[in-house]
Amino acid sequence: MRVGILGGTFNPVHVGHLRLAIETGERLGLDRVVFMPAHTPPHKERADLLPFTLRTELLRVAAGYSPILSVTELEADLPQPSYTWNSLSAWKAGHPGDRGIFIMGAEDFASLDTWYRGRELPELMDFAVMARADSGRALFRSTLARLWPDTEPPDSRDAARMPGGTICRFLIMPPLDISASLIRTKWLNGNDIRFLIPDSALHMLREHQDLVTARWRAGTTQNHD
Repeated sequence: MRVGILGGTFNPVHVGHLRLAIETGERLGLDRVVFMPAHTPPHKERADLLPFTLRTELLRVAAGYSPILSVTELEADLPQPSYTWNSLSAWKAGHPGDRGIFIMGAEDFASLDTWYRGRELPELMDFAVMARADSGRALFRSTLARLWPDTEPPDSRDAARMPGGTICRFLIMPPLDISASLIRTKWLNGNDIRFLIPDSALHMLREHQDLVTARWRAGTTQNHD
């Protein structure tokens, strides 16, 4: 099976995450797209982060709308903090018959040299690098040249062969300007967030309203995730 893996804090999951997963799955002909919520993000020490179990359940009810979407709690069983290298290595070891494709944004791709064993990540599996505009293509190509100078330039399909023989693809996604920080801000301001997240996830947020409000009020809203 060809399986896309989409990581993140998902604090909370929103329709932008879901559309990104579905669009990627359709564009690459994937059998499944798996959401992999971060248990303890190494780059995001944030007081506003909802508990892992709640973020996972929000994802699970949201992903239930599509038969190709699913959720893994893999990072709960791994050493902390949640390094992507450890998570993808563990996923690959547990799914030897599947071909994994790690999905990430162009800006995160450009910062892989700051991640734990970030330059080695393409040795584990294929990559799909997403951008919301054509301008992301230049960032994608310059990142390849900077971090992996021996890699041949991408072909006409925006695909490059990476260390270890994996493939890194660039894809432009339909613009959908929604972020988790926007939703957190609207929630704290008492604004209506319907149609920004699935109804099932919104219902669950309301069931945990006191906890959600306390966590989101304790943090900041500067991160667009």
